Amino acid sequence: MTIRGPFAVTLLALLFLSLATNLLIAGFAVGRVAGPRPPGSDIERLVTMGMRDFPPEIRRSVMELARDNRNQFRAKVNDVEAARQRLFEAMRAEPLDRKALNAAFADLRKKTDDLQQAGQDLLVGAIADTPPDVRRHIKPPRPSMPMH
Repeated sequence: MTIRGPFAVTLLALLFLSLATNLLIAGFAVGRVAGPRPPGSDIERLVTMGMRDFPPEIRRSVMELARDNRNQFRAKVNDVEAARQRLFEAMRAEPLDRKALNAAFADLRKKTDDLQQAGQDLLVGAIADTPPDVRRHIKPPRPSMPMH
């Protein structure tokens, strides 16, 4: 069966449009996953992940405070990453130095605690400026894993 005439042109145009749309969607998806992130977006992403159970007013306040303190958080995230690198270097060292490995774990705990404390300070600041009727809508977190 051969398709000719205006129907063939219309069908060809629809196939081309479909292909172009699929390529556009695929390109967008690949760009979102593998593309460069805007500066500072990792901080906002971390904050957003931790704020799912808070009312929008508190989330906005925390995001504003996070933007205002972006350099402080970036430095703390970099400290955690550097401590993780040192930990993995200590794990791979030959011969294995247990004291160095324990010190690397302790350093990572401290850097992680420092980052967590900065985030908690930010949240306390946002909550302190939030009216009680909004704070009443803060939900307890959902369990991350079943406990039964």
